[in-house]
Amino acid sequence: DARMPRTSSPSLQKKLEGLAALAAGGDREAFARAFVPLDLTEEDLNGYLGDLQNDDNWRNVVADIVALASGESVTSISGDQTRSATFVFPHPLQPMCDREVVFICSAGEWRAEG
Repeated sequence: DARMPRTSSPSLQKKLEGLAALAAGGDREAFARAFVPLDLTEEDLNGYLGDLQNDDNWRNVVADIVALASGESVTSISGDQTRSATFVFPHPLQPMCDREVVFICSAGEWRAEG
């Protein structure tokens, strides 16, 4: 839908759609490894994976990524969308909870900012 704000970056849109597909498939580890910053330590990655084992946390992350990939409810996207993009949107599952998610492109790879 052209009215829904989606990133103007084809590479970031592809990344978001790939993350949404991993999330839909339920592979929490593959999702986390594709989502987190490249410089995240294995220890921190394992901590994040532990957080994702909580079903409520997982549902919230999945809802965020699906909203970003579709543009659904995204109110704004700032940044040049070649090196960084900041998405602002109301959380799809939590009323009165505004979200801000930042993606950074490093060496051609889009990742969530730590």
